[in-house]
Amino acid sequence: MNDSTLDPPGSIVVIGTTVLGIEAALYGRFLGYDVTLVGGADVWSDRPGLDPAVRRIGPTGRGDWLDRHWLSGRSIPEAWGDASPMLPDRSLSSLALNAIAAQRGDEIPAALPVTLGEWITDGLLAVTRSDLLRGRVMPDAMVTSVETVDVEDDDEEDGDEGNIPPDYLLKYQALEMADEALPESQQCECVIVAGLQGDHVEWSKPESDEYWFELSESDDENAETMLRDGYRQIVAIYAQLMGREELDLYRPQRG
Repeated sequence: MNDSTLDPPGSIVVIGTTVLGIEAALYGRFLGYDVTLVGGADVWSDRPGLDPAVRRIGPTGRGDWLDRHWLSGRSIPEAWGDASPMLPDRSLSSLALNAIAAQRGDEIPAALPVTLGEWITDGLLAVTRSDLLRGRVMPDAMVTSVETVDVEDDDEEDGDEGNIPPDYLLKYQALEMADEALPESQQCECVIVAGLQGDHVEWSKPESDEYWFELSESDDENAETMLRDGYRQIVAIYAQLMGREELDLYRPQRG
């Protein structure tokens, strides 16, 4: 990581509608960033029989932590009704629960998820449809390349050339069931890659990585520990972008 900062409403694209990708996008929106969440890769295509709305939401099922420790060679549709690998009140972050509750108008969700399917549909999918992320999620957009583009500074003074880092230009390919309005490309100031396995992506990391971050899934068999580790990574990224080491939206607020 680097020491550069990016103030809200700086533009961020989170690649990967994975568990951590959804959380990273939500965290950024709580802080006021202009966030877009894209599927990024076609690693969810082995979910036949699922509603297209949830097919590319949540764990990929191919080599991720859930696949390694819980699926035992089965597909996600086959394990759809299995008990969630996390306690219901720990399967979603406090930010996710607040986003869902605000959308429903309730203090808490009607029911916390107890199965794998409920975790994906009533939890993760519900977060992507909350007010903070609605209209900002493109699960059927596969990233085909990432390039850097120079940014011109209208206020640049003589001798200050090169002080502004380049933006990132992401090019997209629409997958089946994609929104007809899916753009062919998108430019942003920061990219966060969230839990996608390297052999499932078509793009490569650009040479300029000043605002490029990658979230990794721990190999811990405990699903709750994996989530907490992912949350810590998200906190560290945004604390750096904001230039506020103490920033942590998960920390309970003092009354």
